[in-house]
Amino acid sequence: MRSHQMIYKIMSNIGKTINDFYCNGFAGRRYDLTDSVIEAEGDDWIVVRIDTGDPVFMNLRGWDKQELIDDWVNIKYGDEE
Repeated sequence: MRSHQMIYKIMSNIGKTINDFYCNGFAGRRYDLTDSVIEAEGDDWIVVRIDTGDPVFMNLRGWDKQELIDDWVNIKYGDEE
């Protein structure tokens, strides 16, 4: 894989909006992650920007990063459709 293709693959989640308020606890005891936006990522970590403007780092080492992100982006609560 060429280096520019690798960068695109690694950075494919930037700009996605998180709809999960807790994200399985990867941001500690935060419950304010709804509507945060992924602004940076690596092989096993992401940084999201929450609505107050603060960045939040999440270490996902040992977990399937893409599966978690997909779950957090696509989650629906209760009567949301």
